[in-house]
Amino acid sequence: MTLRNLRVDDADWIFDACQDAEIQRWTLVPRPYLREHAESFVATGAGEFRNWVIVSAESRPVGMISVHSIDDGVASIGYWVAPWGRGVGAASAALRLVIDELRDMSGVTAVTAAIAEGNTASRRTVEACGFVVEARVPCGGVDHGLKVDAVSYCRRVGNLAEN
Repeated sequence: MTLRNLRVDDADWIFDACQDAEIQRWTLVPRPYLREHAESFVATGAGEFRNWVIVSAESRPVGMISVHSIDDGVASIGYWVAPWGRGVGAASAALRLVIDELRDMSGVTAVTAAIAEGNTASRRTVEACGFVVEARVPCGGVDHGLKVDAVSYCRRVGNLAEN
């Protein structure tokens, strides 16, 4: 897996991916997800600090990973993988690449992810990348568009071991 910047032509596959029930279940993408949502996302980045496209070894876009913000040295991240990219380690590979990128950024000391308690696949992904549970966050996640409790994970940049 590799990462690359968003391009205008990414709107097509992002639109297709965001029709997926799992992406709509666990993220805050608009419902229904329209073509104009994808076009706006690639044009503006949706207010994220940084976005990357997750690209498979076959050069096919399979997901997105973003740094939402960096506050007081803590980078908050999120990601999703399209149905055609699941089950091959795309999210964990992308997480490791972003962690390497953040390690090189001056002032970043930790990476966090808030994941809905019921999103076991995403929770397994961050745990496999060395994130540890930091706290439970009431109403800090989303499940089918409703606020649900989340688990806040953290990985310290200074203690990043290769996984």
